[in-house]
Amino acid sequence: MLKNPNLNGPFVLGMDLGTGGCKVCAVGEDARLAGSCAVDYPTHTPEPGWAEQNPDDWMPAIAQATAQLIDQTGIRGEDVAGVALSCAAHIAVLIDGQGRPTRNAILWSDQRSREEVEALEAASGHEIFIRTSNPVSTTWTLPHLTWIQRHDAEAWERTKRILLSKDFLAYLLTGCLTTDPATALSSLLYDPAEDGWSASLCELVGVTPDMLGKVHPPTTVVGSLTKEVASALRLKAGTPVVNGTLDSAAETFGAGVASPGRALLRLASAGGIHLVFDHVKPHLRLITYPHPVKPLWFSQAGTSTCATSVTWAIRTFTSDKGVSFGDWDREADKVAVGSEDLFFHPYLSGERCPHWNPRLRASFVGASVRHGTGHFARAVYEGTAFSIRDALGVLEEVGASPTDLTAVGGGTASELWLRIVCDCFGKPLKIAAHADSSYGAALLGLVGLGFFKETKDVLANVGQSHREIQPDKENHAIYNGLFERYRDIHARLAPVYHGDWS
Repeated sequence: MLKNPNLNGPFVLGMDLGTGGCKVCAVGEDARLAGSCAVDYPTHTPEPGWAEQNPDDWMPAIAQATAQLIDQTGIRGEDVAGVALSCAAHIAVLIDGQGRPTRNAILWSDQRSREEVEALEAASGHEIFIRTSNPVSTTWTLPHLTWIQRHDAEAWERTKRILLSKDFLAYLLTGCLTTDPATALSSLLYDPAEDGWSASLCELVGVTPDMLGKVHPPTTVVGSLTKEVASALRLKAGTPVVNGTLDSAAETFGAGVASPGRALLRLASAGGIHLVFDHVKPHLRLITYPHPVKPLWFSQAGTSTCATSVTWAIRTFTSDKGVSFGDWDREADKVAVGSEDLFFHPYLSGERCPHWNPRLRASFVGASVRHGTGHFARAVYEGTAFSIRDALGVLEEVGASPTDLTAVGGGTASELWLRIVCDCFGKPLKIAAHADSSYGAALLGLVGLGFFKETKDVLANVGQSHREIQPDKENHAIYNGLFERYRDIHARLAPVYHGDWS
């Protein structure tokens, strides 16, 4: 029997390959969450600015998370009607003729491809932007592949297929080579106007479209679990696998943010705002993806290190590895708004929107003998909030401002951080109860498996459990002034990271 008697099968499992680990959740046919489990895997940094993972670490983690979920909920394998997938964007897996990875996968946060980006921008930047609605930068797969071609010729020579991380997981589960439009677009090799791989973009790195997976909508059943994999996952052989999509699209969908003007505010490893439009609105300093609900698109103003900055700070300023958001909040909440003029810029891995500058680095400015752990804790929360607000300015350049904000991500576990973000923006903030990318994938699975006819139907069941907090007007006024100082400090420090000492 299920340990929660209020939840009945059948169930769909959402499986997400995130940046720092995987998460597997189960939802019932009414879209209610039955449970979720997460398992971490290592990220390797063999050189400063590099970030990569061994794809062979992913499936064991998925199997472990699935086993924990089954044990904790009491769900039986025969109760699972299907699984649906999600992944962090831009992570390519190069595989040989036997389906084995030829090297570690480069992550979206990796900065090694700066020279390749400069060359691609000079030679083909306009075409890349026109075809993909996105500018080339170190976060995308295309320059990662170009770097591998130049610096790891042995692995490149053995490569026969290239799959994004979600699609590599689908290949391990089913043996099928597939992808979806948003995940495909994250490679910078896909042309959404043609709804297919771009031959001319593929030529930039010397690959052919037949080396890449077939593109299907995110609700498509792309295969079924093989007998061997089903046994490892404690599920039924033949269980359908639904395509799913990349994490930012799945999170946006899972939060019920699916109409023009609505926005998702993401407090995860990376942070930012996803604003929904009724058509594509390309911008050279935004990331743009097709929404799972056609014909919608969303533009993403993303900051590179959001919750990552908080976990880094907790690790750096405390000796207790078990410090929670609650513990950190109590320290930070002892300090007044503005952290007594201590500012933090969260550029631990360079920065994406609005600066798109891999050379930027994090900084604390204004520290004095009166500042203690609580000041640094609050400054990190405020700095990440400012960085997201800074990114929002680019969305406003396309004549758009969110009419509605819904927060998701691990950072929503911090009540203080939510209040700071809400006060910084000066807008009411809805908090999604459990809208992460694994949950969004599972909802897409419910549609793909026929529990709901269309995506809009399943969304009618989402949002009922959202809560809302209101901004403090006095705090918002203070943050308006502090935000201008935050931007001024950045303008003065940025030349330092370029070696400009004049």
